[in-house]
Amino acid sequence: MRRFSIVLVVAFACAAVFTAQGRPSRKQQADAKAATRHRATAQAVNRALAEHHLTRRAPDDVISRRAWTNLVESCDADHMVFLASDIAEFEKSILKLDDAFRKGDFSFAYKLRDVYRKRLRDRVEFATNELAHAEFEFKGGNFLYKRDGEPWPATVAERDAMWRLRLKGEVLDEFLGCETGGVKRAAAALVKSYLDELSAEMKRRPDDACEDFIAAIASAYDAHTLYLTKAEYKAFKTGMNLSMCGVGVEWTLKDGGIKVKRVLPGGPIAKDGRIKPGDVITGVAPKGDGKIKKTDGLSTREVVALFAGKKGQKITLEVKHSDGRVARYTIVRDEVPMDDEAASSSVIEIDVAGKRLKAGYLRLPSFYAATASKEAKGRSCAEDLRVELEKLKKAGVCGVLFDLRGNNGGSLDDAVKVIGLFVRSGPAVRMRGTGGDITLPVPADSTICEVPVLVLTSRASASAGELVPATLQDLGRAVVAGDAQTFGKGTAQTVSEFNNGGECAAVVTDGRFYRVTGASTQFKGVESDILLPSVFDDEYYKGERGLKYPLPWDEIESSNFSPSWDLKKFIPELRRASEERLAKNPAWKKHLEKVKWAEEKASRKTVPLNVAARKEQIKRDNAVDDAMEHHEDKGYNPADRASDVVLDEGFRILADLVRLNGGRVLPKAKTSAASETLLGGLNDDD
Repeated sequence: MRRFSIVLVVAFACAAVFTAQGRPSRKQQADAKAATRHRATAQAVNRALAEHHLTRRAPDDVISRRAWTNLVESCDADHMVFLASDIAEFEKSILKLDDAFRKGDFSFAYKLRDVYRKRLRDRVEFATNELAHAEFEFKGGNFLYKRDGEPWPATVAERDAMWRLRLKGEVLDEFLGCETGGVKRAAAALVKSYLDELSAEMKRRPDDACEDFIAAIASAYDAHTLYLTKAEYKAFKTGMNLSMCGVGVEWTLKDGGIKVKRVLPGGPIAKDGRIKPGDVITGVAPKGDGKIKKTDGLSTREVVALFAGKKGQKITLEVKHSDGRVARYTIVRDEVPMDDEAASSSVIEIDVAGKRLKAGYLRLPSFYAATASKEAKGRSCAEDLRVELEKLKKAGVCGVLFDLRGNNGGSLDDAVKVIGLFVRSGPAVRMRGTGGDITLPVPADSTICEVPVLVLTSRASASAGELVPATLQDLGRAVVAGDAQTFGKGTAQTVSEFNNGGECAAVVTDGRFYRVTGASTQFKGVESDILLPSVFDDEYYKGERGLKYPLPWDEIESSNFSPSWDLKKFIPELRRASEERLAKNPAWKKHLEKVKWAEEKASRKTVPLNVAARKEQIKRDNAVDDAMEHHEDKGYNPADRASDVVLDEGFRILADLVRLNGGRVLPKAKTSAASETLLGGLNDDD
């Protein structure tokens, strides 16, 4: 501990360091250069916010208060590290951050991180001493582990009491999660975890504090305006392009390294075959030269930088396998296909009024589109969907189930094109932005799907992922089934690039989405016609209303439009038939138990400090996690409807919709009174 404590006294302030000759040191010169760069970035972000944000406001006292909160809680979200006296001192700057931002003055961010480091060091020393000497008994009581909104402790004694409960809860979880070693092993593992956390904080650069300050100002405007660092912007473009170059893993920082969550099919690691989910990458040589950099204590940004590289470049990974073996593997970076994230379709049989007919299944995980960059080799989701719908049309499907569960948006342009695949004419999207109100029309002569559609959504469907079902619902092209409402993100963002050719960027909210009826999807989301709740992750529990600084719901004047069909008249019958089926379905009853537990898990703020009670809680939590990971690992598979009761019932609702709609297909023109039918003998009343 002696060697480590020497490192801990390093301050985070940007004090000048001079050589013996009085000239600035290399470090001081580098810091000065970085400060100049960040001042320029802050000024550019300031202009982008003032000129392009929907509110057209420069940073002011309201933004200053919010940015102050963002910065303080980025250090201590659970209010357990700082003391109330620290907060009182920080509050002297609460209305000054907007002025500091305009000047490119990052002194408050430096001061905040400096105090945080001292307090964190104190907490780690306290934790290591407690874990070394305390006798832990788990007979009862609770620990309040979500303390957001709670006051900061007034005294050291009050803070210590909180931490004793926290450590007890963490030791209990670690103890229940390990197979051997008991409480002592669990305590030792926690000590290492805290030392890693402190080590990571000590490795942070002044650059990080500057970037944190810029990000805090940007995200103070609304829930979706943000600043992206170089690594974050690169990841953003990768997601939009649906293409990437690297090693092909999804990972998380855990267990003292980079834990492999998933190996991406077709990527370099998948082709190599020696690294599996659950393995931990403990070291990386980014140039493949054997010069291993340990991953202990690295930040997400640093990990992204280590993995980044060009196609054909080598990288060496030191891996601790789940069975304890440690080995090193040299991998060649390559393009990673992301076909499992692209649009897909399949044909299955459904029973419609006693007849076996073909139905189409259409899955779209996101509204991806190629970005306008030199390296972009991305794909368009609208073009991919066109291809899939052509397949379904050729197969002669009587209806389509369009699965948008978990689709959290993407390209607005492609979303409008997707609407055009289902609708012949009319308005697609209303928008209000800094340039006024506009209506984006359905693209002419683009319709492929002419049969009834059932759209499946969830509370994780957001932005374009809820705007498309809203439009199809309003225009009479689809019935919507899923959670009570979608996420509620009804805003549009544009990207402004800064620094050397777009190394970093600001994503700025500059518009609002509106349905063709004039109602916003913001905050309220899209209500389902038929309720089919899904198991969900904690972050989607409250949707948009659970985020910081969400913009409120509003509405504008309705567009002039004519629905393709009147599907609303079928809703009562569709709902009644679905409820009757599900009431008799034992699998649905089990599913609802998981949904209920997911809600309890998301709203929970305490954990029990009793072994039996915590075991039961973990068991139920794992059942919820397994239900979500099933779709992450295996996708949404219509051939395995038994394991996806929401999808299974969705197809049954689609069969009822096809029957009630009389097998009609979309009229050739809005004024056409004639329509074709696939099911001549069924109800033909429209």
